[in-house]
Parts: sequence; structure tokens; C-alpha cells
Amino acid sequence: MTRAARLGTAVIGIWVAVAVAAPVLPLTDPAVQPDGVALRTLPPLTHAWEVRLPDGTIRYANEVRREGTGPIAARRGETWSDLPAEAQVRKRLFVLGTDLFGRDLLSRLVWGARSSLLAGGLAAAVALLLGTTIGLAAGLAGGVTDRVLMRITDGALAVPRLFLLVLLAALYRPSLPLAVLTIGATSWMVAARLVRGEVLTLSGRPFVHAARSAGATPVRIALLHVLPAIGTLVAVEASLRFGQSVLLEGSLSFLGLGVPPPTPTWGGLIAEGRDRLLDAWWIATLPGIALAGVVVATQWIADGVRGDIVIRPREERP
Repeated sequence: MTRAARLGTAVIGIWVAVAVAAPVLPLTDPAVQPDGVALRTLPPLTHAWEVRLPDGTIRYANEVRREGTGPIAARRGETWSDLPAEAQVRKRLFVLGTDLFGRDLLSRLVWGARSSLLAGGLAAAVALLLGTTIGLAAGLAGGVTDRVLMRITDGALAVPRLFLLVLLAALYRPSLPLAVLTIGATSWMVAARLVRGEVLTLSGRPFVHAARSAGATPVRIALLHVLPAIGTLVAVEASLRFGQSVLLEGSLSFLGLGVPPPTPTWGGLIAEGRDRLLDAWWIATLPGIALAGVVVATQWIADGVRGDIVIRPREERP
């Protein structure tokens, strides 16, 4: 495996591990707005003061001053106020800053990865299952079945995918299952074409003729003989389809047609910060970098799989 493919695998692995571990990581609730004044649009690596009052109430301040044992003077925005001397004060670091509502961007980025990667992975699985099944059926059946299935595929390819996604999302209430189904149902055509072309090449091989002569059913030939022989192609397409599905989910969420708020997604985070790029660039830029990094990593993995894995027909295996 190439160095780029190893790096891509590491990037995807880290994001998947972080997304799976999100519920147990020491992160705040990504939907909670603790303070829309003191914590609003804090830049990355900014400290804020967390003040716990004697009754247990927590407040935040941009600046705290205390003289001796007297009351605490706290600034929230441009306003100063006095707090009880018994209040406990500590600094809190916001590694990636906060958003327009004072929510911790690190928490929202991690939980957004959970939503975006899950939607992208499930959508890629749906697209790959549909495309592989149709490609196998068309390539092995041939004749009228092949022509009908390919004309259906051509018709689906002729429709602009993003337009169809927006149309389907607009007709129904946005949700994670809807995003998965719409992306998967509009992304299978390339896989079907690729699989069908490879199956046509393999259908004249001796191991396929031998299976037919032995009385194997078409389903058995497809699953036990042809599918293992196109494993490299399917693996490459799976990697590419995963990256493209994550990107499509981000596009839908950016348009407000993907996973609905308050569930954070990378596309939704980019949409929240698109109007504040000059004074709060981190809100949209950091999720954008994460999204682009995952897509590029899948491309590297696909290149590595294509170059390193060779799957031989059944009769050539030891």
C-alpha cells in the first residue's frame, strides 16, 4: 500500500474512532447553548471564565476581576456585574472556539462527524448494493435483460443528481434515513456500469463456463464465482462511493435538506458560518477542512486498493 493510501486509512480510521467514541468523550452537549453572550463566536484556543455560584448555577464571563476576599467582578460582553465572593471561578479552554450561539465547536465537529460519516457510510452501502446487483444481473443475463437494465441506468444517469436529491428531500421531511435513501438511490449507476462491464469480460472465462457446465445456478455463479473475481473493482468503488456520499450529505445539509437541526452535521456547520467568514472564519472553515480531508482520504485509499490488490479467478487460486 502506498504512503498516501496509508495516510488516507489513518485519517478515516481516526475520524471513525472519534465518531464512535463521541458519547464517552469529555465533550459538552453539542446542542446546548450555555451562554449566548459571553461565549458567542470565541476564536480557537480562547479561554473563558466559568463561574459556579453558591446555589450551583453556572455562568460564563469574558473577564473576571477579584480584589482580596470581596465580590467578584465579571464581564459578560460589554457589561460588568458583581458576583458573590463565595463563587468558584475557573478557566475553560475552547480548543476550536465557539459558534454564533456560544456552543463548543469541537463538540459539534465531533458529533457532526458521527452524523456525516454514518449517513455517508450507509448511503454508500445502499448504492453499492444496488449497483453491484444490477451490474451482475445485466452482465450475466445479457440479451433483453441487459438492454432494459442499462437503459434504466442511462435514464438515471441523465437526471442531474443534485436536482433529484433536492427534489426528493423537498417532498418529504428531512431526516437521516431519508438522506441515506435518497443519496444511495441516486448514486448506484456508476457502480452498475462498472460491474456490468467487468462481468461481461469475465463471462467468457473458462471458470464461468465450467460452473455453468456443472449445473450451477445463475445466482451461485454470480455470488461464488464472478463476485470474488471483481473484488478489487468493488473495493475501489466502495471507497470512492463513501467519500462522494459524505460530500453529498454535506451538500444536502448545507442546503437545509439533509439531517435536520439540532443534530450537527459538517454540511450544517458550514452553512451556519457561511455568512461570518470574515469575522468568525473558524465556524465554517474547520468543518470544511474535515469534510475535504475525508473525501481526499477516500481517494487515496481507492488508489492504494487499485494498485495493490489483485484478486484472481477461482481456478487460479492455490
